[in-house]
Amino acid sequence: MKKWFLRLCLVMQVMMSALVLFSGCDSGEKARDELTGNRALKQYHKSTKDIGKIVDRQTEKYKSVPNDEKEEGNKGTSDQ
Repeated sequence: MKKWFLRLCLVMQVMMSALVLFSGCDSGEKARDELTGNRALKQYHKSTKDIGKIVDRQTEKYKSVPNDEKEEGNKGTSDQ
């Protein structure tokens, strides 16, 4: 009976300290995001947005190149 009571007290202390840690400050929110995988999901969404922006810039650069230069570039590589 005594061991059971001590284990219960220990578990309660650990749970209370975890609650204080996770809800007490910004680092608790970061730790919670890390545990649940939200941080990785946020990084994934940010990366896909960044890649989308890069693709848009590259397509605009490609469209701005005149057709003559595109054809000359293709002929130059095939001659080699």
